[in-house]
Amino acid sequence: MNWTQKHDQFCLKNSIPPAAKLLWQWLTREGVGEEVEPDLSEFNTWVEKHRGKGYAHNYLKQMFNKLVEVRVVGTIKQYSWKIFKLIVRPLEWLFPRRKQKLHNPNSTYKTPTSNPDNSVKDDIQQQHILSNQQLMSEAGIYFDTQEKEVLKRPQFEIKAAIFLFRLRGAAEKIMNPEGWIRRCLQLEYWEHPSNYKAIVDILGNSKGLQYGNSIQDFFGGEHEQPI
Repeated sequence: MNWTQKHDQFCLKNSIPPAAKLLWQWLTREGVGEEVEPDLSEFNTWVEKHRGKGYAHNYLKQMFNKLVEVRVVGTIKQYSWKIFKLIVRPLEWLFPRRKQKLHNPNSTYKTPTSNPDNSVKDDIQQQHILSNQQLMSEAGIYFDTQEKEVLKRPQFEIKAAIFLFRLRGAAEKIMNPEGWIRRCLQLEYWEHPSNYKAIVDILGNSKGLQYGNSIQDFFGGEHEQPI
């Protein structure tokens, strides 16, 4: 089965994170519309080969459950946390059939046309949110896609917050990671002199940066502009 633009649209409409999307693509190679028995650990091995590290087991299970939730995957039997008998549904199964409407020749109503610019902007915003959500999840911090106050922040701020979160001992020492991250973003902890110094001391040499550089210089990359 070839991956199409309609698959991407379905992912955006249903807030499917990038990791779940990747898992869906991998599962389609196992078979579509027929019973298969994939091993999720094999998917993780493949991810590790190309990405450098696999997903945490809990996160991988969350991504699989997301595919089940949106009906992409139908589980038939579970042998363990990573091995299932399942069916990957064809894309056309996931869309409700449209009822044919009778044409009324006397009707003067015209359907308003959508603005393609708004559609593109919405897609970019959703991708930004999902990308930030995945960064957080990989650090053991979980925000729903509705948490837009957090997930719409520029990605360099998200990366800076995660860096400081790990520097403080991460979940081993911070009992409420989501609350801590929210506070960090609101108060911009990275601007505190001691935190900024720690960032420069740890990352300065490897990035060729020094005191005076902005936080965006240290954590810049793709999708940096606020939406």
